[in-house]
Amino acid sequence: MSDALALIAHDLKNALGGLEDELSRLIDDPSPVMAQRAHLHCSELRRQFIQFLTLYGARTEGLTPHCEDESPQALLEALQRVWSAKLKLDEHPLSIRLASPQRAPAFWYFDHRLVRLALDAAIHNAVRFARTHVTLDVHEDDGWLVWRVLDDGEGLGSEDPEQDNATGLGTALSEAVATAHRSQGRAGRIGLSSAPGQGTEFTMALP
Repeated sequence: MSDALALIAHDLKNALGGLEDELSRLIDDPSPVMAQRAHLHCSELRRQFIQFLTLYGARTEGLTPHCEDESPQALLEALQRVWSAKLKLDEHPLSIRLASPQRAPAFWYFDHRLVRLALDAAIHNAVRFARTHVTLDVHEDDGWLVWRVLDDGEGLGSEDPEQDNATGLGTALSEAVATAHRSQGRAGRIGLSSAPGQGTEFTMALP
């Protein structure tokens, strides 16, 4: 975990340097497009900083979820809107898709803030490796709420995302969030699987 925190701190330093350079160029040549991109990168920096604080808290004090009845489908729809706007602003050709909503339970007991943070990290990783789209899904399976983030990239067999700092850190964050959710002696868990040329599937199951 300490290695992960060090990597996040390093990434934050680099991101701050990039944002500083972007803002300097914006002063010399102001434009709405450049301002929007600077805002986007500022939001990304904030996301990384929240990851750092969450992982640091998990290492030093442990995560304590504050669970309430939430709508899983509503959370996925919110993430789709946010990520679609990000990709459009950054002129990224990927699309974010939702699987059939009929599979999702109306409500589930979980910490909305932590789960959103974990899914946001998973989508961030999927976007890095997808070719045309990323699919979001949530459904109930034998007493578990199963979240899925699927990309249509080359898969782990051709390029291992764990060699990429951002992906490995996102996985560590998601695992911390999942295992913090416990019910009747069961703890949440995550999974990562793929086949060469068939993309990668991230799953997070909550009791």
